[in-house]
Amino acid sequence: MTGGKHGDKPGDGSFSTTQWSLVLAAGDDEESQAREALAALCERYWYPIYAHLRRMRHDPDTAQDLTQGFFTHLLDKHALKVATPERGRFRAFLKGSLNNYMSNERHRHQAQKRGGGKSHVSMELSDAESRFRLEPSHDETPETLFEKAWARTILTRALERLRADVDTSVAARDRFAHFEPFLTGQSSTSRYRQIAAELKMSEPAVKVAVHRLRARFGEALRAEIAETVDDPSEVENEIRYLISVIRPGARDL
Repeated sequence: MTGGKHGDKPGDGSFSTTQWSLVLAAGDDEESQAREALAALCERYWYPIYAHLRRMRHDPDTAQDLTQGFFTHLLDKHALKVATPERGRFRAFLKGSLNNYMSNERHRHQAQKRGGGKSHVSMELSDAESRFRLEPSHDETPETLFEKAWARTILTRALERLRADVDTSVAARDRFAHFEPFLTGQSSTSRYRQIAAELKMSEPAVKVAVHRLRARFGEALRAEIAETVDDPSEVENEIRYLISVIRPGARDL
């Protein structure tokens, strides 16, 4: 399930139908389209919840059970009725809902009865632990890890949006592979000359290409964030916050 029709193109006037704003607009009616939008968001952003639960010292199997149970709970228990604009961002809604879920249900009991054996959200939980093992091992709070995992998920999805839009030719894919590290802060400007030699381009041409790709990445990132906030005016604040979480001191895109 994807959100392709819900504002994939930034600035196209379709913000009002992005996933999270669609959920909020449904209110008490819980329209089927809004439930599908909520399911799509849950499918995309389950990992920060799993990482949060693991940092709370739940073992991998229990964390997987609780993650699946939590999202099934959101879809089964009229979550749209409490998804009010005051909650603003889907990120904040998830954290608040998880706190309520964990305080109201005994973990082991809830893991046993999760959804009556029915899964309403498709999640690739099989790779959850391998992803978690890549998280920093120092003693971060569950809340801090949630924020970082959320930020990385947003950035990864923005890269996927951009990657899907790249020319399918071998040459174009090769150029993108060389330029992508500049988007994630894994490469410095000192690499321009080396990459120019590898791609048989001039150094100025590489700089221009990277600059243009950064602009497109910024658009993809804004489109991704737009899916998780209710008001378009919140996008820029959210992007600054998420970048500060994952890369303190980084410049805005």
